[in-house]
Amino acid sequence: MKILHIWSCAGVSCLIAKYMDSRHDTQSDVIITEKWDKIGLNDYRTTRIKSKPMFGLRGLAMARDYDVIHVHYHSIFIPFLKTLYKKPVIMHFHGSDVRHNWGARLKRIKKADCVVVSTPDLLVGSPPGISWIPNPVDTVKFTPVSWIPPKKSALTFSYGADEQAQAIAEHHDLDLDIIKDPIPYGLIPKLMSKYRFYIDVKRVLGRLLYPRDTLNKAGLEALAMGLKVISKDLSIREGLPEIHQPENVADSLFYTYELLMEEYR
Repeated sequence: MKILHIWSCAGVSCLIAKYMDSRHDTQSDVIITEKWDKIGLNDYRTTRIKSKPMFGLRGLAMARDYDVIHVHYHSIFIPFLKTLYKKPVIMHFHGSDVRHNWGARLKRIKKADCVVVSTPDLLVGSPPGISWIPNPVDTVKFTPVSWIPPKKSALTFSYGADEQAQAIAEHHDLDLDIIKDPIPYGLIPKLMSKYRFYIDVKRVLGRLLYPRDTLNKAGLEALAMGLKVISKDLSIREGLPEIHQPENVADSLFYTYELLMEEYR
């Protein structure tokens, strides 16, 4: 089975592709634009295109040679792919593309064979038949460390909610470092290993994310490294849930791919 991932959000496409190919008889590839991956999130079988127009054309052309097309974020591809090819097309939403905005996407996605979201909060307001595929975490890169960081040490990445992060840190009597500059992805595990807590707050389009049962990818990575993660409601979590193990995500998606391909045989 050959799978093409068009676009990648937070490196999720490459991580799915990597574990899919390692566990199943598949060949997975990813196509993105060069500018989109400034910190090196995508490091597995990735084609990088310089311009957005060429990315669009190249993605549509490449799809000809694959059995399953897995589109991320850019729902504009769906009607073109379904017009050009008779093969399964999955639409995968990751956040602001549909959060509180499903109505703007319904016309584009009606021909998709399957529609999934990456976090459960995105199911709010969704049409029937949408399912949640948990974000995977690279548990090879993000592993617990053998030493114990300072007791009150905490970090957060600046996502438009620095004041809220500082307030949370003060509530728990923590010493907070706010990381405002982009960090190469390969260095993030080393950075996280210096801290005991990660404060998971993020603001997008004026809204403070997430509800209690949802963490962003950095929060999940912190859990995988053994950090305690604090949400905006002040609750503290420990331990990466099994549903975010990359093997489990890959296996679940492979089953979905097989079911969709059966419908085209």
